[in-house]
Amino acid sequence: MKKFLSILLVLTLILGLGTACERNEPSTGENVEEDKVLVVRISGDPMSFNPNTQSDDYAYTIMQNIYNRLVKLDASKQIIPDLASSWNVSADGKAVTFHLKENVNWTDGESVTSEDVKYTFDTIKENPSYAFSSGLNNVDSIEIPDQYTVVFNLHKADVSFIASLGWYGTFVLPEHIFNTGQNWEDNPASKNPIGSGPFILDNHQYGENVVLVANENYHEGAPKINRLIFTIIPDDTTAVQALINGQIDVMESIPAANVDELQVNSDIRLKLNEYPSPMRIIFNYQAKEIQDINIRKAIATAINRDEISEKIFDGISPPEYNMLPSSLSWATNSIDTAPKFNIKEAIRILEDGGYEKDGDGYYVRGITVDVFEGWGYPDTAKLIEATLKQAGIELIVQVHEFNAWSEKVDINRNFILLMQGGFIGPDPAALEDRFETDAGGNTGAYSNRKFDQLLADGATEGDQDKRAQIYREAQTILAADVAYIPLVAYAVYDANNAKWINLPIDGAGKWGWAEYTFTDIR
Repeated sequence: MKKFLSILLVLTLILGLGTACERNEPSTGENVEEDKVLVVRISGDPMSFNPNTQSDDYAYTIMQNIYNRLVKLDASKQIIPDLASSWNVSADGKAVTFHLKENVNWTDGESVTSEDVKYTFDTIKENPSYAFSSGLNNVDSIEIPDQYTVVFNLHKADVSFIASLGWYGTFVLPEHIFNTGQNWEDNPASKNPIGSGPFILDNHQYGENVVLVANENYHEGAPKINRLIFTIIPDDTTAVQALINGQIDVMESIPAANVDELQVNSDIRLKLNEYPSPMRIIFNYQAKEIQDINIRKAIATAINRDEISEKIFDGISPPEYNMLPSSLSWATNSIDTAPKFNIKEAIRILEDGGYEKDGDGYYVRGITVDVFEGWGYPDTAKLIEATLKQAGIELIVQVHEFNAWSEKVDINRNFILLMQGGFIGPDPAALEDRFETDAGGNTGAYSNRKFDQLLADGATEGDQDKRAQIYREAQTILAADVAYIPLVAYAVYDANNAKWINLPIDGAGKWGWAEYTFTDIR
């Protein structure tokens, strides 16, 4: 029955994408350029078309192509210009000035100016629930000396501030559209966006696709493709088959089990993509079940990262022990890390902590872990469940659809353990959003004031070697507290139909990560 349903799902997808099979064929046979369409797989529907109100992985790639930021990340996850053509920092590090491009318009024809930037970030700062609000805690004021200059006045120097503007929740929005007295969530433009990016929203069919069309007046030149379709395919197996059959052109994060078959397919190109986004377990520090550090240590010690890496990811995503991603080599701490796998040691920790086995062989019971579907998370959780059982720890795996998982853990904070990914970069100061007391991204409510102070020191230190030393000391604290458990690094293959060139993965130093402005047919 499962096999039949899988076949039926693939057939349904093929029928649903029937028009895409001919998307690059002109109806008259005269001009191929008139119907140049790229189809990109995403795993679920965006929660909103306002890019700043909440973190939304499904929406990220879409938003990258509708809006602009002051700066953006490229394929190597480094900062490059976007709306800002240049920037400079004052001698005391407390004033960051951005100089805007002067030829940028919103898709309704109005000019993008410094007033839009100030309005956007003032509003984000005033709304603590918005994704980047805590990232503006250090901003005292925003000044606009003229239409194309923006000055962020900081309470204290922060060398990581510019890098933080290239991440979630920092897209510039049009003041003339959003400054209406309504909450952003209630504004019609959060469903029908007015952006300044290379593409414009055409339509969204829930559960099926999001269709963008080229912004012919884009300030960096009209995109090479006419339409950009994000096709929603939750199931990885179905998505891989759609890639092989030519119904989609781009699929990020290829499952490890499919890499070998795709590497020998001459119609498909694979390229390894590495992110400072380790898969990890977060503890809810408000949950009574994990208050005892002995329980956290025992759980961390009873996790076999080598098994996870090999069985779930075919060794493509290597084990991660460091509390800052190993890929940030200049600042990571490879000495004070998460513990190595050792069942006997995990049992010793529990017994020394006063725990005794019950009749079923468990020292600790009722620990739940919330995971979302896909990307190997449920299978990883099942492997951890098995090794924790060997150590006498009962782990109950709870799998959710992504948006339901996000509501449960990100919004309601209703969990004991959760598994998540997500960026910890491009600067080590990203530890602040994930683990500083009261930070918006600190889902588990971890708090250590000495750790907080080290992060503050690191943000104001201009010498990189000294910064590295500060952040390594901060990681020592995270490891000692068992603040969280890194599992495996996030290294995956992205795939695309080989007839396409200038994909986001190819744009280091040239264009944005997840941006399709320059993608074209070979």
